[in-house]
Amino acid sequence: MSRRKVWGIEREVLEMINQASRQTHPLEFVAAMRAEDGVIYELVLLPGSISSGGSATFPSFNLPIDLSIVGSVHSHPGPYNEPSEADLHLFSSYGSTHIITCMPYDMSSWRCYDRQGRPVELQVV
Repeated sequence: MSRRKVWGIEREVLEMINQASRQTHPLEFVAAMRAEDGVIYELVLLPGSISSGGSATFPSFNLPIDLSIVGSVHSHPGPYNEPSEADLHLFSSYGSTHIITCMPYDMSSWRCYDRQGRPVELQVV
């Protein structure tokens, strides 16, 4: 069995995602993610990001040219972490790994998706 290029996320990063999501609620939180050796270890906050109660976007032209950036993370202010049509468009535009967290923004309310919007497992390390 081969391992995905991104196979894990540091617990502290996941906790930070949920904390930021709670703090911005009812608006969505959005960031990019950086990985090394297959593990997401850092969030990248981008200037020009826009959050509302129904969406969150960041201008992809503000992404640094950095191959360690592997995808995006954002929150949904409701109880569902399923990707919307807009999310699927973003997922297919760049990156291989995307996370959506939802209320109550805890260690069981997030899900990871690939660029086609298919759920994938990420190990919390």
